[in-house]
Amino acid sequence: METTLLNTDSSTVTSTSNSTDSVVGTISLPSNMSIPTDITKTGNFITVLVRFFIIIAGLFALVQFLLAGFSLVTAGGDKAKITEATGKITNSIIGIVIVAASFVIIAIISKLLYGNFNAILFPTFQSV
Repeated sequence: METTLLNTDSSTVTSTSNSTDSVVGTISLPSNMSIPTDITKTGNFITVLVRFFIIIAGLFALVQFLLAGFSLVTAGGDKAKITEATGKITNSIIGIVIVAASFVIIAIISKLLYGNFNAILFPTFQSV
């Protein structure tokens, strides 16, 4: 195969190359590697990961709620400490509501996109 290239000085250069040559060549997998064909465990991993983060968020909100309650009890009538403790209690309750509402929001989005309430929370994958 003959290719004609133009230089910047308008002279032409002709090069010949074999049509079977490839720019990249042949790429093969290493002998000890294989392409995974079973991706069904990916759904289980995502489910465990989502549950883990939700449990951590719930535990964090519970600890904050308990610490705020302890601060309220030990405030000793000080208005500033009572206001701070009630603010912490309010924020921890809001956090728990947000964690619970996230399930509802994910279920609604899952139903709208995939027709199943559990499609995002409990994903299933087809094997390749």
